[in-house]
Amino acid sequence: MPDYRWSHYLTAPWELIDEWYRAVKFGIRNLYQWFPVIWSDRNYTSDGLFKVMQRKLVLMQSELRRNPYHAGAERDLHLMHVCEMLLERYLANNYHENCVKHHREKWGEIRCFFEPSYDHSTGDVDPEVCRWFSDWPNATNPKLEEKASKELHRCLEHEEMLADQDIRYLFKLLSKHSRHWD
Repeated sequence: MPDYRWSHYLTAPWELIDEWYRAVKFGIRNLYQWFPVIWSDRNYTSDGLFKVMQRKLVLMQSELRRNPYHAGAERDLHLMHVCEMLLERYLANNYHENCVKHHREKWGEIRCFFEPSYDHSTGDVDPEVCRWFSDWPNATNPKLEEKASKELHRCLEHEEMLADQDIRYLFKLLSKHSRHWD
């Protein structure tokens, strides 16, 4: 409600009714628009935060397209769209496929398995303690397996770097431009 004195509403009561009507109307619309985002949110993941940000950017863009009320509206629409695309790419989480594609072509699909621990001194097998093994079809000797393992580690580091880079760029754009989006 505006910051009027109540005496204003005594002389113009229809404005109070109009404000309450708008508050209820927009409140119901907001519940409808935000329900899917809030329903799927889980408090233990950061994805919920990014989904809320993405939905807010989509709604802000549609409003700004409908009513471009300032001179920099086109630039703001573009920046909002870039932020939305960064969030979409982060939430899709397809960094792994792009990073590991060349590794798979070179070394083949990784094979992972567990084996029970074997004590060479006593000859006992301890099924409670397992060791993790992985290998690749094209890594035919231990030296090639070590090389494939190092390359996979570099791929995984590159994957993490790409995700961090997108988030850093998103927050850089938001910190620089979001104050002008109201």
